Amino acid sequence: MSTQEILEKAIQKAIDGGWEHGIPADHLQIVEDKGGILFYYQNPPYDLIFNHDFAKALWGEEAGVLNFPEGKIHLQSPLWQYHLQQMVIADDPIKYLGENL
Repeated sequence: MSTQEILEKAIQKAIDGGWEHGIPADHLQIVEDKGGILFYYQNPPYDLIFNHDFAKALWGEEAGVLNFPEGKIHLQSPLWQYHLQQMVIADDPIKYLGENL
């Protein structure tokens, strides 16, 4: 998947998970066009994917079980915290996000 596809899929999953905040107004820039006013996201996608409310809606607030070929790990902390930590240390956080939607 491309970065665009990963972000679109993640945003839709977060919305489906109850994410209501959308993109903060201070992250938008107004651009006037002949057809009206357009808004676009001016900050890098990392501002969005590392947002706690976004992560909670995406992965949930419950502790969970991670399945690996070697076995299972039962988490004490919420899934969203685990995945945020993994994205922080990942070489490519967007790729990690795409692999864990």
